[in-house]
Amino acid sequence: MTKMVKKRVSYLPQILALGGLGLLVLAVIMLKSRPAQETRAETADVLPQEQLAQVLLAGQPALAFFHSNTCQQCIEMVGIVGNVYPEFAHSVALVDVNVYDERNAALLQEVRLQFIPTLIFYDQNGKSDLFIGVMPAEQLRQRLASLAEGT
Repeated sequence: MTKMVKKRVSYLPQILALGGLGLLVLAVIMLKSRPAQETRAETADVLPQEQLAQVLLAGQPALAFFHSNTCQQCIEMVGIVGNVYPEFAHSVALVDVNVYDERNAALLQEVRLQFIPTLIFYDQNGKSDLFIGVMPAEQLRQRLASLAEGT
């Protein structure tokens, strides 16, 4: 008399594989739907000095934003830039420069930075215009619109 033993079939590997595939598809969809400025922010390995050089070489208008994460005016300006800039992310590059990051020392010397927050607006020809302090949101919007229009 032989005894029949039923083997229990496990579907766990298939379920895990399908779940992983689903997560991968979801991640790809999320990455593709992200705005351009968020994608640019992912280039953390590229220093702001190099980002600025690449943007200017390409003839793209840019805003170089020099600030710290501790000064009150800088924190206020971070909020203003964060609210206004997304409207212009498709036409004006943002180069975000933390002045206390030692890797940015060469760029700080290059632009001869003296005060923070500092905004440097670059047109498509590389001509720069400097603003020091907290710029009101509407004024920033107008300056970015001018850069985007090439005026």
